[in-house]
Amino acid sequence: MGSVVEIWNPIVSDIGVNFPFWFIAGYFVVVRWYVSVPAIVVLGLVGCFVDINRGWRVAAFGAVALLSVPFVVYAVLAIIDNAKYKRFQAEVHRTLDHDETVTGLALPAGSDIYFTDKSQTQILSVRLPVVTDIRGVRVTETVMWQDFSHVWQSTLAGDQIVGGFPCAAGFITFDNDGAVHECKLAAAHPFLGFALPPGTTLARGADQAHWNLHLPDNAGLVIPALAATAPPGATLHVTHNGRLESASSGNGATMVVRGVPLDSMNLLVRGDRVVAPLKEPFAVAGEMRPADTAVSIDLTTGDVALAGKNWWLSP
Repeated sequence: MGSVVEIWNPIVSDIGVNFPFWFIAGYFVVVRWYVSVPAIVVLGLVGCFVDINRGWRVAAFGAVALLSVPFVVYAVLAIIDNAKYKRFQAEVHRTLDHDETVTGLALPAGSDIYFTDKSQTQILSVRLPVVTDIRGVRVTETVMWQDFSHVWQSTLAGDQIVGGFPCAAGFITFDNDGAVHECKLAAAHPFLGFALPPGTTLARGADQAHWNLHLPDNAGLVIPALAATAPPGATLHVTHNGRLESASSGNGATMVVRGVPLDSMNLLVRGDRVVAPLKEPFAVAGEMRPADTAVSIDLTTGDVALAGKNWWLSP
């Protein structure tokens, strides 16, 4: 029985991992090829051309053979693995030579299709040769199925109305019913009580009950419920019935609510109250408070109070 080398990390696991010595040696011969390959060449030259006795010559050639074995094994495994990969690719790939309906999608000739498995019952992606109608949406280039969210992801071929939204050419996701899950608006559009400006990116939440509305960098948005205007570049998180839950802005622009300058980077709406840090010094309860002080604003009365210590966690 060969020698055994034990690799054990007591911090990660109490179970040791045992590898034969020959496996470890072969592994390092291949990994450190920049050392072992020159050694093979040098030993081969020594065995062929250097004037040494027969015993040393045999030893040199033996060392060459021994060091070459891991590379031969690696090459054989690579060839086998490549053959398996090509066989798998053949099982999950098709290129259409004529127009055909595949798993419910009418696809043109030349479509390059990849399936999720060899049963070919679910498409993973299709590289389209021409603009194609997929679930009522005209797309181009590649369309991919996102199994986790059950939507199609592709490139919209020109501005068009999709699911009632005026979507701009470019990235889009939509479901099997043609309903938009994400797109950028090509024109102004009223949605959930907001007058969204062109360039707004709307994205449906994973729970299907929320929407994220990301404003363009050149236009703000009036929020009627707050009697305030969200700054350009802000993202509004709203429910499916239009109730604003929070707003966030990467640039931390000022958002004035009931006359209070708030930091739009992290603004929360909790019932009839808005909670956010001050963007600049402001008087609260008769005392001047510095920027970054968290305050709570009653939307009904306009009263301003200090928020709790962990205001972003409190419901």
